[in-house]
Amino acid sequence: MEDCELDMIPEMWKKGSLSKEEAVMKILERVYMNPGRFNLLDMDEDERSDFLLSAVPKFKGILDRYDKRLGPLGAYLFYSLPGIRLSWSRKKEEETASKRATRRNLKNIYEIEVEKNSRLGRAGEDGSLKVRDAGGDGFEEPLVFRRVFGRRKNLLEPKEVFYKKRAAFVLALKSAWYIDDSSLGKISGYCGFSKERVFETMRKIKDSLLERSEKRAKVEACRDRAWGFVCKYREMLARTDPSSSKFILLKKKLDYQLNSWKNKNKLLQSCQMTLAPRNNELAKILKVKPYRISVFLNYAKKLEKSGERLLCADDGEDLRKP
Repeated sequence: MEDCELDMIPEMWKKGSLSKEEAVMKILERVYMNPGRFNLLDMDEDERSDFLLSAVPKFKGILDRYDKRLGPLGAYLFYSLPGIRLSWSRKKEEETASKRATRRNLKNIYEIEVEKNSRLGRAGEDGSLKVRDAGGDGFEEPLVFRRVFGRRKNLLEPKEVFYKKRAAFVLALKSAWYIDDSSLGKISGYCGFSKERVFETMRKIKDSLLERSEKRAKVEACRDRAWGFVCKYREMLARTDPSSSKFILLKKKLDYQLNSWKNKNKLLQSCQMTLAPRNNELAKILKVKPYRISVFLNYAKKLEKSGERLLCADDGEDLRKP
Protein backbone atom coordinates (compact mmCIF):
# COMPACT_ATOMS: atom_id res chain seq x y z
CA MET A 1 0.00 0.00 0.00
CA GLU A 2 2.97 2.31 0.71
CA ASP A 3 4.23 2.15 -2.90
CA CYS A 4 0.71 2.61 -4.26
CA GLU A 5 0.27 5.76 -2.20
CA LEU A 6 3.67 7.07 -3.33
CA ASP A 7 2.92 6.40 -6.99
CA MET A 8 -0.46 8.16 -6.70
CA ILE A 9 1.00 11.46 -5.44
CA PRO A 10 1.89 12.92 -8.91
CA GLU A 11 -1.59 12.18 -10.20
CA MET A 12 -3.18 13.76 -7.12
CA TRP A 13 -1.07 16.88 -7.71
CA LYS A 14 -2.07 17.10 -11.36
CA LYS A 15 -5.73 16.76 -10.46
CA GLY A 16 -5.41 19.57 -7.94
CA SER A 17 -6.22 17.60 -4.80
CA LEU A 18 -2.69 18.39 -3.58
CA SER A 19 -0.67 21.56 -3.97
CA LYS A 20 2.85 21.20 -5.30
CA GLU A 21 4.33 21.86 -1.85
CA GLU A 22 2.02 19.28 -0.26
CA ALA A 23 2.89 16.71 -2.91
CA VAL A 24 6.63 17.26 -2.42
CA MET A 25 6.36 17.01 1.36
CA LYS A 26 4.38 13.75 1.07
CA ILE A 27 7.08 12.33 -1.19
CA LEU A 28 9.74 13.43 1.30
CA GLU A 29 7.79 11.78 4.09
CA ARG A 30 7.63 8.46 2.22
CA VAL A 31 11.36 8.56 1.50
CA TYR A 32 12.19 9.53 5.10
CA MET A 33 10.05 6.73 6.56
CA ASN A 34 11.52 4.10 4.22
CA PRO A 35 15.32 4.64 4.25
CA GLY A 36 16.08 1.04 3.30
CA ARG A 37 13.96 1.32 0.16
CA PHE A 38 16.05 4.29 -1.02
CA ASN A 39 19.53 3.33 0.27
CA LEU A 40 19.54 5.86 3.11
CA LEU A 41 20.09 3.47 6.02
CA ASP A 42 23.64 4.75 6.53
CA MET A 43 22.19 8.14 7.57
CA ASP A 44 20.88 8.79 11.06
CA GLU A 45 17.50 10.48 11.43
CA ASP A 46 18.87 14.01 11.78
CA GLU A 47 21.20 13.71 8.80
CA ARG A 48 18.47 12.14 6.66
CA SER A 49 16.09 14.94 7.61
CA ASP A 50 18.68 17.63 6.75
CA PHE A 51 19.41 15.98 3.41
CA LEU A 52 15.77 15.69 2.36
CA LEU A 53 14.84 19.21 3.44
CA SER A 54 17.79 20.63 1.51
CA ALA A 55 16.65 18.63 -1.54
CA VAL A 56 13.13 20.13 -1.67
CA PRO A 57 13.91 22.14 -4.86
CA LYS A 58 15.24 18.96 -6.51
CA PHE A 59 12.07 17.07 -5.59
CA LYS A 60 9.97 19.83 -7.13
CA GLY A 61 11.92 19.32 -10.36
CA ILE A 62 11.39 15.55 -10.14
CA LEU A 63 7.66 16.14 -9.78
CA ASP A 64 7.68 18.36 -12.89
CA ARG A 65 9.67 15.88 -14.99
CA TYR A 66 8.07 12.65 -13.85
CA ASP A 67 6.09 10.72 -16.45
CA LYS A 68 4.33 7.56 -15.29
CA ARG A 69 5.21 5.92 -18.62
CA LEU A 70 8.80 5.81 -17.33
CA GLY A 71 7.75 3.52 -14.51
CA PRO A 72 6.62 3.80 -10.88
CA LEU A 73 7.56 6.96 -9.00
CA GLY A 74 9.36 4.86 -6.36
CA ALA A 75 11.74 3.44 -8.97
CA TYR A 76 12.25 6.89 -10.52
CA LEU A 77 13.18 8.27 -7.10
CA PHE A 78 15.51 5.35 -6.41
CA TYR A 79 17.57 6.18 -9.50
CA SER A 80 17.40 9.96 -8.95
CA LEU A 81 18.41 10.09 -5.26
CA PRO A 82 22.10 9.06 -5.62
CA GLY A 83 22.82 12.04 -7.89
CA ILE A 84 20.98 14.43 -5.57
CA ARG A 85 22.83 13.04 -2.58
CA LEU A 86 26.19 13.33 -4.34
CA SER A 87 25.56 17.05 -4.97
CA TRP A 88 24.52 17.48 -1.34
CA SER A 89 27.68 15.71 -0.11
CA ARG A 90 29.86 17.93 -2.28
CA LYS A 91 28.16 21.05 -0.94
CA LYS A 92 28.72 19.83 2.63
CA GLU A 93 32.37 19.19 1.79
CA GLU A 94 32.71 22.75 0.46
CA GLU A 95 31.14 24.12 3.64
CA THR A 96 33.49 21.98 5.74
CA ALA A 97 36.47 23.26 3.74
CA SER A 98 35.32 26.83 4.37
CA LYS A 99 35.10 26.15 8.11
CA ARG A 100 38.58 24.61 8.05
CA ALA A 101 39.96 27.73 6.37
CA THR A 102 38.38 29.84 9.09
CA ARG A 103 39.87 27.62 11.80
CA ARG A 104 43.33 27.92 10.26
CA ASN A 105 43.10 31.66 10.75
CA LEU A 106 42.38 31.26 14.45
CA LYS A 107 46.02 31.42 15.39
CA ASN A 108 46.60 34.73 13.62
CA ILE A 109 43.36 36.20 14.97
CA TYR A 110 44.25 35.26 18.52
CA GLU A 111 47.80 36.54 18.18
CA ILE A 112 46.45 39.92 17.09
CA GLU A 113 44.00 39.95 19.98
CA VAL A 114 46.66 38.96 22.50
CA GLU A 115 48.95 41.69 21.19
CA LYS A 116 46.12 44.18 21.68
CA ASN A 117 45.46 42.91 25.20
CA SER A 118 49.15 43.06 26.03
CA ARG A 119 48.95 46.83 25.99
CA LEU A 120 47.29 46.47 29.36
CA GLY A 121 50.40 44.81 30.75
CA ARG A 122 54.19 44.68 30.58
CA ALA A 123 56.96 42.14 30.04
CA GLY A 124 58.42 40.30 32.98
CA GLU A 125 62.11 39.90 33.76
CA ASP A 126 62.19 36.55 31.94
CA GLY A 127 60.61 38.09 28.82
CA SER A 128 57.21 36.47 29.35
CA LEU A 129 54.07 38.53 29.06
CA LYS A 130 52.57 39.75 32.32
CA VAL A 131 48.90 40.69 32.12
CA ARG A 132 47.41 43.17 34.53
CA ASP A 133 44.95 41.47 36.85
CA ALA A 134 41.47 42.87 36.29
CA GLY A 135 40.82 42.68 40.01
CA GLY A 136 43.90 44.54 41.29
CA ASP A 137 47.00 46.60 40.58
CA GLY A 138 49.47 43.72 40.40
CA PHE A 139 50.52 41.56 37.45
CA GLU A 140 50.05 37.83 37.01
CA GLU A 141 50.98 35.07 34.58
CA PRO A 142 48.73 34.94 31.47
CA LEU A 143 48.35 31.17 31.70
CA VAL A 144 46.50 29.45 34.53
CA PHE A 145 49.25 27.66 36.42
CA ARG A 146 49.33 25.10 39.18
CA ARG A 147 48.10 27.41 41.92
CA VAL A 148 44.67 27.46 40.27
CA PHE A 149 44.31 23.75 41.03
CA GLY A 150 45.69 23.88 44.56
CA ARG A 151 43.72 24.12 47.77
CA ARG A 152 41.23 26.92 48.00
CA LYS A 153 42.67 30.03 49.63
CA ASN A 154 39.31 31.46 50.50
CA LEU A 155 38.29 29.26 53.40
CA LEU A 156 34.86 30.87 53.41
CA GLU A 157 34.20 29.34 50.00
CA PRO A 158 32.67 25.86 50.42
CA LYS A 159 34.73 22.99 49.08
CA GLU A 160 31.84 21.93 46.83
CA VAL A 161 31.75 25.37 45.18
CA PHE A 162 35.52 25.30 44.69
CA TYR A 163 35.35 21.90 43.00
CA LYS A 164 32.43 22.95 40.80
CA LYS A 165 34.28 26.00 39.53
CA ARG A 166 37.47 24.04 38.81
CA ALA A 167 35.51 21.21 37.14
CA ALA A 168 33.67 23.73 34.95
CA PHE A 169 36.97 25.36 34.00
CA VAL A 170 38.59 22.04 33.06
CA LEU A 171 35.57 21.10 30.92
CA ALA A 172 35.79 24.48 29.21
CA LEU A 173 39.49 23.94 28.49
CA LYS A 174 38.78 20.47 27.08
CA SER A 175 36.22 22.13 24.75
CA ALA A 176 38.49 25.09 23.91
CA TRP A 177 38.44 24.45 20.14
CA TYR A 178 34.69 25.04 19.99
CA ILE A 179 34.33 27.94 22.44
CA ASP A 180 33.88 31.40 20.91
CA ASP A 181 34.97 34.73 22.33
CA SER A 182 31.50 35.57 23.63
CA SER A 183 31.67 32.63 26.04
CA LEU A 184 35.02 33.61 27.55
CA GLY A 185 33.47 36.27 29.79
CA LYS A 186 30.95 33.77 31.18
CA ILE A 187 33.67 31.21 31.84
CA SER A 188 36.04 33.68 33.50
CA GLY A 189 33.22 35.25 35.51
CA TYR A 190 31.93 31.93 36.80
CA CYS A 191 35.36 30.53 37.63
CA GLY A 192 36.73 33.76 39.10
CA PHE A 193 39.62 34.32 36.65
CA SER A 194 40.45 37.41 34.62
CA LYS A 195 39.26 37.23 31.02
CA GLU A 196 42.78 37.93 29.74
CA ARG A 197 44.20 34.86 31.49
CA VAL A 198 41.39 32.63 30.23
CA PHE A 199 41.77 34.05 26.72
CA GLU A 200 45.51 33.34 26.63
CA THR A 201 45.01 29.81 27.97
CA MET A 202 42.37 29.06 25.33
CA ARG A 203 44.62 30.43 22.60
CA LYS A 204 47.47 28.21 23.72
CA ILE A 205 45.24 25.13 23.65
CA LYS A 206 43.82 25.95 20.21
CA ASP A 207 47.33 26.43 18.85
CA SER A 208 48.25 22.96 20.11
CA LEU A 209 45.30 21.47 18.19
CA LEU A 210 45.95 23.09 14.79
CA GLU A 211 48.04 20.20 13.44
CA ARG A 212 45.46 17.64 14.59
CA SER A 213 42.71 19.73 12.96
CA GLU A 214 44.52 19.64 9.62
CA LYS A 215 44.93 15.86 9.85
CA ARG A 216 41.25 15.49 10.65
CA ALA A 217 40.32 17.71 7.71
CA LYS A 218 42.32 15.48 5.35
CA VAL A 219 40.60 12.34 6.66
CA GLU A 220 37.19 14.02 6.35
CA ALA A 221 37.98 14.96 2.74
CA CYS A 222 38.97 11.35 1.96
CA ARG A 223 35.82 10.09 3.69
CA ASP A 224 33.57 12.43 1.69
CA ARG A 225 35.35 11.56 -1.54
CA ALA A 226 34.82 7.86 -0.87
CA TRP A 227 31.12 8.48 -0.24
CA GLY A 228 30.88 10.33 -3.57
CA PHE A 229 32.24 7.24 -5.33
CA VAL A 230 29.83 5.01 -3.40
CA CYS A 231 26.89 7.04 -4.72
CA LYS A 232 28.33 7.05 -8.22
CA TYR A 233 28.89 3.27 -8.36
CA ARG A 234 25.48 2.52 -6.84
CA GLU A 235 23.83 4.57 -9.54
CA MET A 236 25.89 2.87 -12.27
CA LEU A 237 25.13 -0.59 -10.89
CA ALA A 238 21.41 0.13 -10.95
CA ARG A 239 21.68 0.67 -14.74
CA THR A 240 24.00 -2.28 -15.44
CA ASP A 241 23.10 -5.86 -16.33
CA PRO A 242 23.86 -8.01 -13.23
CA SER A 243 25.16 -10.85 -15.44
CA SER A 244 27.75 -8.67 -17.18
CA SER A 245 31.47 -8.42 -16.38
CA LYS A 246 31.05 -4.66 -16.01
CA PHE A 247 28.64 -5.26 -13.12
CA ILE A 248 31.21 -7.42 -11.30
CA LEU A 249 33.91 -4.76 -11.75
CA LEU A 250 31.62 -1.98 -10.54
CA LYS A 251 30.61 -4.08 -7.54
CA LYS A 252 34.27 -4.51 -6.55
CA LYS A 253 34.85 -0.76 -6.84
CA LEU A 254 31.72 -0.08 -4.78
CA ASP A 255 32.81 -2.48 -2.03
CA TYR A 256 36.28 -0.92 -1.92
CA GLN A 257 34.95 2.64 -1.61
CA LEU A 258 32.31 1.60 0.92
CA ASN A 259 34.96 -0.05 3.12
CA SER A 260 37.14 3.04 2.76
CA TRP A 261 34.24 5.25 3.83
CA LYS A 262 33.51 3.06 6.86
CA ASN A 263 37.17 2.96 7.91
CA LYS A 264 37.50 6.74 7.65
CA ASN A 265 34.38 7.19 9.80
CA LYS A 266 35.80 4.81 12.40
CA LEU A 267 39.08 6.75 12.40
CA LEU A 268 37.28 10.07 12.83
CA GLN A 269 35.48 8.68 15.89
CA SER A 270 38.75 7.63 17.54
CA CYS A 271 40.34 9.68 20.32
CA GLN A 272 43.39 10.50 18.19
CA MET A 273 41.18 12.58 15.87
CA THR A 274 39.17 14.33 18.58
CA LEU A 275 39.72 18.10 18.62
CA ALA A 276 40.17 18.23 22.37
CA PRO A 277 43.44 18.22 24.33
CA ARG A 278 44.29 14.97 26.08
CA ASN A 279 44.74 15.18 29.83
CA ASN A 280 48.53 14.99 29.66
CA GLU A 281 48.63 17.65 26.92
CA LEU A 282 46.41 19.96 28.94
CA ALA A 283 48.48 19.33 32.06
CA LYS A 284 51.64 20.25 30.16
CA ILE A 285 50.13 23.57 28.99
CA LEU A 286 48.93 24.39 32.50
CA LYS A 287 52.14 23.06 34.09
CA VAL A 288 50.31 20.80 36.52
CA LYS A 289 50.30 17.07 37.11
CA PRO A 290 47.84 15.12 34.87
CA TYR A 291 46.12 13.66 37.93
CA ARG A 292 44.87 17.14 38.85
CA ILE A 293 43.02 17.32 35.54
CA SER A 294 41.56 13.85 36.14
CA VAL A 295 40.36 14.80 39.64
CA PHE A 296 38.08 17.56 38.35
CA LEU A 297 36.93 15.59 35.30
CA ASN A 298 35.91 12.74 37.58
CA TYR A 299 34.10 15.21 39.80
CA ALA A 300 32.19 16.53 36.76
CA LYS A 301 31.21 12.96 35.81
CA LYS A 302 30.04 12.35 39.36
CA LEU A 303 27.81 15.44 39.19
CA GLU A 304 26.43 14.33 35.84
CA LYS A 305 25.50 10.90 37.17
CA SER A 306 23.70 12.51 40.08
CA GLY A 307 21.80 14.80 37.70
CA GLU A 308 23.43 17.95 39.09
CA ARG A 309 24.54 20.63 36.64
CA LEU A 310 27.51 22.96 36.44
CA LEU A 311 25.77 26.30 36.10
CA CYS A 312 26.98 29.72 35.10
CA ALA A 313 26.33 32.13 37.93
CA ASP A 314 24.83 34.91 35.82
CA ASP A 315 22.42 33.18 33.47
CA GLY A 316 22.37 29.48 34.30
CA GLU A 317 24.14 28.31 31.15
CA ASP A 318 25.39 24.72 31.36
CA LEU A 319 29.16 24.92 31.07
CA ARG A 320 29.49 21.26 30.13
CA LYS A 321 28.37 22.20 26.62
CA PRO A 322 30.72 24.10 24.30
